[in-house]
Amino acid sequence: MNTYTVRPDEGGPLPVVVMLMDAPGVREALRDICRRIAQSGYYVLLPNLYYRTHATFQLGPTRDHPDAEANVKRMLGMVASIPNEKVAADTGAVLDRLPALADAKPGKIGLVGYCMSGAFVTVAAARHPERIACFASYYGTRLTTDKPDSPHLLLADIKAEGYYAFAEHDTYVPLGNVARFEELLAAAPFPSRVETERGVHHGYAFTDRGLYDHAACEKHYERMLALFRRHVG
Repeated sequence: MNTYTVRPDEGGPLPVVVMLMDAPGVREALRDICRRIAQSGYYVLLPNLYYRTHATFQLGPTRDHPDAEANVKRMLGMVASIPNEKVAADTGAVLDRLPALADAKPGKIGLVGYCMSGAFVTVAAARHPERIACFASYYGTRLTTDKPDSPHLLLADIKAEGYYAFAEHDTYVPLGNVARFEELLAAAPFPSRVETERGVHHGYAFTDRGLYDHAACEKHYERMLALFRRHVG
């Protein structure tokens, strides 16, 4: 599983943050986010979750382009190839690797995921409760489904603090779905917080998706880093 890693030039051992990618895959916009997190004193790892089939995955345009429909279909096929439990196992493999990294601080980690990885970080937190201290999900999709692997069915197994941020305008996660998930979180045993960013769209923290919003992106860093400071240092 090829994994991008970044950390400050000096200091250590450093608390670890693992980032799980969105559907378009590992690219420079995600590496930029990793570098921004690392600047606050973290050892950040970004695994390529499509590694079984693609060492790299370059998604073409998904709107306003003749190939947009075909590219979206291709992306959805990639997403379908990595179900929740498979990514939870991959996250466990990353966690198992950490003791071999000399500058990685022992102990629990912070976890963050975007888009499709909102589901992945939720399931990973349930499957590795003794190793994940906290997690953040941004405009996470497929959090409540009618399938037996739906993340909401595992909320009772989570011990970490969770933070969920959604966009007001999101065809993937309508506000009704957000309200339903918020109700489920209120009944779950772990501490959590839900916020919906008004006036923004799905993908607002990405500089390369055409829907970037600077203020909402900066807030996303503030909330995420505050969460990590509380739990992993």
